[in-house]
Amino acid sequence: MKSISPIIASILIIVMTVAIAGLFYAFTSGIFGSLTQSSSQQIQQQSQIISFTINNVYCSNNIVYFNIYNNGNIPININNSQIIFTDNNGNTISVNGNNIICNNGNVIPSGSNSLCYINLYSCFYNYTNYIKSINFVYNGISYNYNIPNNNNFNLVPPPFFQPTNLTISSSNSQGYLAQLPQCTITSNPYSGYTGTYGLFNCIAINYGAISAVVWFYKPSGGQGVMLSFQDFYYPNGPGGGWTPWLYVGRNNYLYAGDTFGCSALLGMQVVSTSSAITPGWHMAVVEEWASSKSGPYYLALYLDGQFISQIQIQPTSCGSLPQLFGAFNYPSDDIGTGYTVAWPYGNNNWFFFNGTIAYIAPYNTILSQTQVQQLYQSGFPNTLYSNNLVIAYILDPTYYNNNSYYFIPYYVNTQLMSQMGINNYNTTSITPSGNAGPIPGSQFVYESNLP
Repeated sequence: MKSISPIIASILIIVMTVAIAGLFYAFTSGIFGSLTQSSSQQIQQQSQIISFTINNVYCSNNIVYFNIYNNGNIPININNSQIIFTDNNGNTISVNGNNIICNNGNVIPSGSNSLCYINLYSCFYNYTNYIKSINFVYNGISYNYNIPNNNNFNLVPPPFFQPTNLTISSSNSQGYLAQLPQCTITSNPYSGYTGTYGLFNCIAINYGAISAVVWFYKPSGGQGVMLSFQDFYYPNGPGGGWTPWLYVGRNNYLYAGDTFGCSALLGMQVVSTSSAITPGWHMAVVEEWASSKSGPYYLALYLDGQFISQIQIQPTSCGSLPQLFGAFNYPSDDIGTGYTVAWPYGNNNWFFFNGTIAYIAPYNTILSQTQVQQLYQSGFPNTLYSNNLVIAYILDPTYYNNNSYYFIPYYVNTQLMSQMGINNYNTTSITPSGNAGPIPGSQFVYESNLP
């Protein structure tokens, strides 16, 4: 057998060496390339730092503002954030980043500061219930900011429905209501009864006039009593006198009314719209006043800034004093329901409003048409004509967790309330059983079409 020549052997050795070297290079290049790429990615990930600070949180013109500074090295997308507000009672309000608007856009570049505000939510100064801290959360990182003690404000979510739960009553005769504070009348200048009265009666008897501003949402088929006064408490009845002072009838007309003397059965006095009111947000104003200590007495109604009608309340066979001014004791002044036996287009029972009552503001004077129009144009909440604004209540669903109040004071004229001897400004929520208690969240549905 012939042996391989030295020349061929040398060539084969060179070819094999080159091949092995090539394979080794490819193998080692792949490993080190992969290691290099992995190390580069790790360094890049480690260098992406998310860091931010929140400061200067404040309430101005009913809007919550705050400053955010991005001191990390990557942009922050506010839309993917969350703010959790905590009040002095431990209640929390969580706001999604989609409800935050920043003045330079919602993507905050690295090293940039931006002024932002909370959209849809309203704030107001309140020294009884107020926000203590906020926690800003982004991509798993949070920053907590404590509100200074001299900057006490509260936050109100967007308005919510307060429908009557139809599984409780299909005729709106059961539901939830808010009972207003009371005063004691020791001397009635209109020769009416003395004793315990609810807030509407207290204002009328003490000042001779009252105007009540109400912002409400009427859903399709919305009806029921928004403001009332009775000489008996829900779910009892009937007693000697009852007045559904402001209500939407079963015909969808808006009514305001009162009656002289002992009973609505002897002739209630009403003013109303000339047609059904449409679904949506509305502002109603009911006014009642005495021209002198012996009368006559008048009642007027406005809707959405427009004057509807005015009447002089006529005496009945059993009296010449309207129930608002003390024909009997009326301790039960309510928001959200009223007793409607004998009243036009009521339900001859307790008649609960199945829409939203978002804001109530009683004044101790008669508002002019110009003032009513300005109130309508300003929306709610506001403190226009505060010298005569006794108190303003705003719907706040967040308080159902721990408190028995579902209308909280937005503004209190402490001087006027003190003149009437009222020191407890809160309303008390009443459940369908007639007991004081919180209202479940199932009664509320988000309504985005704000006025």
